[in-house]
Amino acid sequence: MKRSIIRGGAIAAAAALALTACSGGGEGGSSAGAEFTPTDTIRATLDIPATFDPMLGLSLPDFVLARQSFDTLVRKDEGGLVPGLAASWDSTPTSASFTLRDGATCSDGTPITATVVKNSLDALAGSAGSIVPQTFGGQVPTITADDAAGTVSLALETPWPYLVQALSTSSTGIVCPAGLADLEGLAAGHVEGAESGPYIQTAVEPGVRYTYELRDDYEMWPEWTSEVAGEPARTIEFVISPDTSATTNLVLDGQLDIAKIMPESMDRFTDQAAYEVTPFLFSDFSLVFNEREGSPFVDQQLRTAVAQLIDREEFGQTTMQGTGEIATTLVSSQTQCVTGDADALIPQDAAAAAEALAGTKIRLVAPQIVGTNGAGNTYLQEILRAAGAEVELENVDVGTWISTVLTEPDAWDLTVYADLNFVGSLSSPITNFIGPGILEGGGNIGGAQAPEVERLFAESLTAADEEARCGALNAAADAIIADAHAVPLITDSFIYAQRPGFQVTMLGGSLDDHIFRIVGDGSGE
Repeated sequence: MKRSIIRGGAIAAAAALALTACSGGGEGGSSAGAEFTPTDTIRATLDIPATFDPMLGLSLPDFVLARQSFDTLVRKDEGGLVPGLAASWDSTPTSASFTLRDGATCSDGTPITATVVKNSLDALAGSAGSIVPQTFGGQVPTITADDAAGTVSLALETPWPYLVQALSTSSTGIVCPAGLADLEGLAAGHVEGAESGPYIQTAVEPGVRYTYELRDDYEMWPEWTSEVAGEPARTIEFVISPDTSATTNLVLDGQLDIAKIMPESMDRFTDQAAYEVTPFLFSDFSLVFNEREGSPFVDQQLRTAVAQLIDREEFGQTTMQGTGEIATTLVSSQTQCVTGDADALIPQDAAAAAEALAGTKIRLVAPQIVGTNGAGNTYLQEILRAAGAEVELENVDVGTWISTVLTEPDAWDLTVYADLNFVGSLSSPITNFIGPGILEGGGNIGGAQAPEVERLFAESLTAADEEARCGALNAAADAIIADAHAVPLITDSFIYAQRPGFQVTMLGGSLDDHIFRIVGDGSGE
C-alpha cells in the first residue's frame, strides 16, 4: 500500500500553522516578575490543542503536549540524533533497526519492550495522522520485534532514507498498551498508563489551562550531548494566552514564566536585564506560484520578474524585525544538507521586473501570520504594484488560506507559503513542487511542471551515501529556485520570553521539542 508522501507533507505543514498565528502590539506591564522565587512549577503559554493523541496531531500545541507524555525512539540534538527510548540504531534507505534502552517503563509500570514499541508504531502507520506519510515515505512498513534482544526493526518496500530522522518527531511518540486500548480516550485526554514519557496530564480546563505532572519513576531522559541547563519542573502548566500583548504583561508581572511573544514585543524586555528573549528558527517562508492554466504564472518570465523584485532583507525587517534568517534555499541553515550557497537565487532587477509585470493581474492570497496582521503580504502587494502589476490582496486567516490555496486552484495566482519542516530534511519542501496536485491526491501546491526536479528527487532516494543524497537534493532545490517555481524569503522565528530562573531550549532545529527547565537564580538554592 502506497500513500502520498507529498500530500501529507503539504497538509501537515499547513494544518500545523493554523494554531501558530498570534496578534501583536500593546504596551503596559511592569517588571514584578524580575526576581526568581524557588518553585517546582513552570507556567508556559500554548495555543489550544486539537487532540491529545500523538499519532493524530495536527497543530503545534498537539505536538508540544505529545512531547511531554510520549517518548520517541530518537531525539534531535545540535550534533544530530541522540538516544531517546533507543540506545542505538542502524539503517539503510529501506530499513532501520533499533536496540532499546534498558529499564524504560510506561506510567503504569508496564515495561517498554520491543513488542510495546512495535504495536505503537503499527498503530501510527495505520492511523490518519498528518505526519505519517513523511514518516514512512508514503508506505506501510513491516515492523518486527524481538523482546529477548530488545530490538525493533522496520522494513520498507522502496527507499526512504529519512525514516530514522522522522522517528524523532513527537507524533511518533510511543503509546503504551493502555493508550492503544482506548484511542478515543487518548484523543480526549489522559488514559491511565498510556504514557511512555516523563509527564502525565493531571488537569484540563479546556481552552484555559492544561496541567502536567512529572512521574516519580521516570529516568529515561534523552542522552543529549548539548548542555541542557536546569532541572525539569515537577509541574508544567500550559496556559492559553492568545493575545501577545497580554502575554508580555503576564511575563513581566511574574504570572507567566515562559511565553511566546511577537517581534514587536521584544523591545519591552530591552531594559529588563534579568529576562531572556530567545528566537528559534521556525517556519520557512517562500513565494509559491500557481502555474495552472488561467494563472499568469504559467509564464516563467513573469515568475522570474516577481523574483527580481524581492529584497529579502527588507521583507525580513517588515515581517520579523530582522529576527529571522534570510533564506538561501527552501529551508533554514539548520536543515540537513544545506550548504549556504545562494547561487540559484534570482538577482534583483527592478527595471526588468517592471517591464515584464506591467499590467499583469495578480491574485495574492496569503495568511495573516506573515508579519503582524500580514504586514509582509502588504509589502509584497506594494512592490508588485510599484512594478506596474494590478494586485488584488486577500490577507486572510490561516484557515481560509489553507482552504483557498490547497482546495481552490482557480482562486489564486501567488501565495506566501510557510512550511513547517518537522522532519528537518531538504526533501520536505521539494515534494511541494512535484507529482500530482493536492486535489489529485498529491502535494504539488502550485501545479508546477518540473521533470528535472522529479528526476533529482528520485535520485536522492537511491543515493549511495549522504554526500550523494545531499548533492541531489541541493540540485533539485536549486532547479526549483532558478526556474522560479518558488522564491525563498526568510525563515521566521519562534520567540520565547523567559522570566528569571526559567529557560526553554530547542535543539538541532527541532520545531516540536521545546525543553522547559527551571534554572534558578544561580545561588544553588
